[in-house]
Amino acid sequence: MKRQNMNDRENELIQSAKNGDNRAFDELIRLNDRRILQVAHGIMGNMQDAYDAYQEGVIRAYRKLDTFRSDSSFSTWLTRIVINQALNMKRRLRWKQRLSLDQLSESAPDLLRDNQATPDEVFVTSELSDEIRKSMELLSDRERTVFVLKHMHGFRLREIAVMIDCAEGTVKNYLFRATRKLRDELRAYSPERAPKESTITTHQ
Repeated sequence: MKRQNMNDRENELIQSAKNGDNRAFDELIRLNDRRILQVAHGIMGNMQDAYDAYQEGVIRAYRKLDTFRSDSSFSTWLTRIVINQALNMKRRLRWKQRLSLDQLSESAPDLLRDNQATPDEVFVTSELSDEIRKSMELLSDRERTVFVLKHMHGFRLREIAVMIDCAEGTVKNYLFRATRKLRDELRAYSPERAPKESTITTHQ
């Protein structure tokens, strides 16, 4: 019942926003902004670029609101727009500067040495070591996006497929390649902590 009430409220806000109620649109964004900003941060690697991509995504969502047809949730639709803006921004920035992950701290080595830490604990935290930062830079934009969405934010593969506009099988391939690259790179630092390929087939 609570979930139904939330859906009803969201539908009311969407309709009001489409009718020109900016306050309704602002509320829709507030309901999703924290998670969307975290997704952008995972793709961009630093908070300043992530916030820029987030803002561009919100502006684009506002301009394209009349195209939203409720085929997916508003959250999924908004996430997809912000992901596209983040990827476009990365392409624009690539020729100007090396991808910066300076916001990430040096605390991950402790996680890697901790026998109680799981692979997800290593990657869910935003405090990655230099070794993990360098490994993440080896991923393509799509591989990194899928890995971030799956392992840092817990989206299901079918949700990710909608967000990046591709088949679920393609998402699995991106995730497989990302996991393999990171596993191979991180094995030298902590073999037992490298992400396992088998994890990509669960919780779809």
